[in-house]
Amino acid sequence: MFKLILIFKVGRLIFIMAKSSIRQSYPREDDSTLAKSVLFPKLNPPLSQPALQQAIERAFERAKKNKTGENFKVPDNPKELVDMCLKHIQERTDPVLGTSFYPKLDLNEIFEMDAIPHEMQRQRMKIGVFYQYLLIELMRAAINSGKSNIIQAFDGAREGDAVVDIKTPTFDKNLRLYISVKKSSDTVGGQDISGVIRRLEGVVKAEKNLTSPYLCVIAIATPTRGKVYDYEKSRSVKNNLDGHPYSENCEVWGPGFLYPFITGRSPLEIYKESLKYAEKHMPFYSLKFRKECADLLKTAFIKMGIADGKGIINPERFFDFVAQETKVKTQP
Repeated sequence: MFKLILIFKVGRLIFIMAKSSIRQSYPREDDSTLAKSVLFPKLNPPLSQPALQQAIERAFERAKKNKTGENFKVPDNPKELVDMCLKHIQERTDPVLGTSFYPKLDLNEIFEMDAIPHEMQRQRMKIGVFYQYLLIELMRAAINSGKSNIIQAFDGAREGDAVVDIKTPTFDKNLRLYISVKKSSDTVGGQDISGVIRRLEGVVKAEKNLTSPYLCVIAIATPTRGKVYDYEKSRSVKNNLDGHPYSENCEVWGPGFLYPFITGRSPLEIYKESLKYAEKHMPFYSLKFRKECADLLKTAFIKMGIADGKGIINPERFFDFVAQETKVKTQP
């Protein structure tokens, strides 16, 4: 299959024929480019409870570490939380909107208004990494069960979060999956979907030791608009505006297919079990210490002259706090 690339150069139209990705040879459904569903049987028997719990624990632990294996440092006491809050307010507040908004607040409210949503955003980023590791750890647990069609699963690179080899019933070859894990379908909404697919297939093209057909997978870890669709309806192919697939070798797998295929368990079972470990690994210190932090932040604002002794914020001083001119000294 070929695609036509049009390039305009100095008033001339140049036609170049560029070869697209080769259509892979695995069996397809009759009415679409989707791989046949029989290639992906649910794990049977389902993953045991201890194995599920261990995989979740490992995924949370991995999500807390940086690239060197050290745990990320997070503020976990009132002073560190207030220091971060002040830094965040100063560096991230819009000088017009913020100066109009913050002086209208009671000074005791500012920590909750800024620090709690900020911590929630940090946890959202961490939970996205958790889901990436969760799928890998669940696949490894399934392999260890001895009942899975998954042969091996390892961390990928760049856009490809995981690389997985699977046995394929009714097909005489193994299949390699290049998986990009997304927390939600919103992560790959709109025009970005073509970029994700292009980058994912770029990972495949860079693979020098590929000896089997491949399938690129965009794995959606959480429900779309709060709904989990059933197993048969949780796989799809993304089409462009002309109704043609962005790639004949790429599918989107929703949680309704993803978790049953890997573990034999429903997505809701996975979420509920993961919820039991969330507080241990993702504590909200800004909630735990909000009263102490509110008092410390109030004291800091008064000491800096941003607020008076009654806790009333001076708009001009607040503006100066979030928008300052820096004078650069010139060398003599």
